[in-house]
Amino acid sequence: MTIRTITIQPAGVRLQCGEDTSLLDAALGAGFFPHHSCRRGECNTCEVRVVSGTVRYPEGFVPEGVRAGHCLACQARPADDVVIEAPEVAATPGRRIVQAGARVIDIRRVNGDVAIVRLQVPPASGFAFDPGQYVDVVLRDGSRRSYSMANAPDGEGFIEWHIRAMPQGRFSTHVYERLKARDLLRIEGPFGGFKLRHSSAPVILLASGTGYAPIVSMLRSHGDELADRGAVLYWGGRRRQDLYAMEEAIAWAASDPAFRFVPVLSLPDEGWTGRTGFVHEAVVQDHPGLSLHEVYACGNPLMVEAARHAFVRDHGLDAGSFFSDAFVTARPLAVESA
Repeated sequence: MTIRTITIQPAGVRLQCGEDTSLLDAALGAGFFPHHSCRRGECNTCEVRVVSGTVRYPEGFVPEGVRAGHCLACQARPADDVVIEAPEVAATPGRRIVQAGARVIDIRRVNGDVAIVRLQVPPASGFAFDPGQYVDVVLRDGSRRSYSMANAPDGEGFIEWHIRAMPQGRFSTHVYERLKARDLLRIEGPFGGFKLRHSSAPVILLASGTGYAPIVSMLRSHGDELADRGAVLYWGGRRRQDLYAMEEAIAWAASDPAFRFVPVLSLPDEGWTGRTGFVHEAVVQDHPGLSLHEVYACGNPLMVEAARHAFVRDHGLDAGSFFSDAFVTARPLAVESA
């Protein structure tokens, strides 16, 4: 097998990559994290600029919406030595990606279509994660589903997922209806660069549905820092039951007057007295100027992209201060949940 050299600028990271390995997999395997999400060439989150060299795609794959001089790192293979530009990549590697078995501890069904699943990965596996990251569940045929951790890292291998049962969802429906304690799942990770940047900027946390999971992982891990930075959590759903952990979010707000929680419903139940409409619109109603803020958004991809577009174009947010892991749900074998 021919080995190519991949250089990631501006960090100057140099990696060895097989000609049939994607640029993204080579980077992740070495502990470097370019922006990415679906890993199937569908969301374009992993688009990077090709500074020099050439890449190819697997037979039958045709990228859509990719800018000239760029490629999708999750699908692109090196045709020769390649230099790409990914400013978010650090010069030193981060968490090591491991594949391990995860034993189900318990499953709690919290509403009509969401289950909270707790698992344990053997501590000897070396698995660890940063708040906001996710793992892949590897199914028997090799296909994958991705779920964010909702708990704070504890060093003991415990992880918590919030899983919505999707229509015809091969894995999520199994989780909600048939998964039981002591079942064993095969996972790989951690993945993702959706992590809190440590600065003094005020913070907007923006979630829809089970996009609450990585947000609450940040809250459970960095609660004091987020309160010091005046964090506001906006959590949106269609109806009250979609905000399946609202009591916990209310408790966060009650724990420190510097922290606020704003629930928003787009199809409010009778008697609802809170905010209504689209959750990202509630943000700009309260914060028409976002030039000093950082925004961390997770959930429905349409919400995340609408928020990114509106905040940057109309409300002064620096594009580099919008952080997200939007998960693709619309196509077959796509990611089923945030």
